[in-house]
Amino acid sequence: MPWSDRLLQPVEAPGGKRLVTLEDAAVYFQSLPKARREDPLVASSMYIVIDVAEGRAPDLLAQSAVAHIVHGPPKSLGRRKRDRPWMKPRPRR
Repeated sequence: MPWSDRLLQPVEAPGGKRLVTLEDAAVYFQSLPKARREDPLVASSMYIVIDVAEGRAPDLLAQSAVAHIVHGPPKSLGRRKRDRPWMKPRPRR
């Protein structure tokens, strides 16, 4: 998969920029501050994008890696009910 190939879905970066190709993701990664680029989770996500561009990994991994670079790790849901708004008590009849 060359660098000009598109991601499965565009990723919206802060500031309204859309990352559509693997090359866009690489340019965005290079524009990050050095401390963020050297974060082990962000750096490993970029290695995944490189592996996808060189054909060593499936393109679905690139989608999640780019989203991880832009938005950070997913927020884990807690065990409390306020963390899970879909678990509201049902009204009694």
